[in-house]
Amino acid sequence: MKKNWKVVLVAAVLAVAFGAYSFAFAGNGVPQKSTLTGQVVAEGLVVKGQKVNQGDVLVKVKTIAGAMPAARATVGGTVEDVYVTAGEKISSNQPVASIAE
Repeated sequence: MKKNWKVVLVAAVLAVAFGAYSFAFAGNGVPQKSTLTGQVVAEGLVVKGQKVNQGDVLVKVKTIAGAMPAARATVGGTVEDVYVTAGEKISSNQPVASIAE
């Protein structure tokens, strides 16, 4: 029983250390979220390093009427990360990318 609390303590310390490391080195990009639910299409999907202006389409999803914008840039800058891939199903309010201003 005494070994169990040591394992839990080590796991907790590692979790806190990893969280602090992730926070310290996390990018300061502005998260961009989807407004629609659907399957991501390759057409128009932004890529890391791409320059965008406010209002540019970042991600489109399949709909009955064809591909529709699911996320638009809320700020201008450089795409820091893209969190989705073509063919992936996304949900409304899901982070899809981040933009460094």
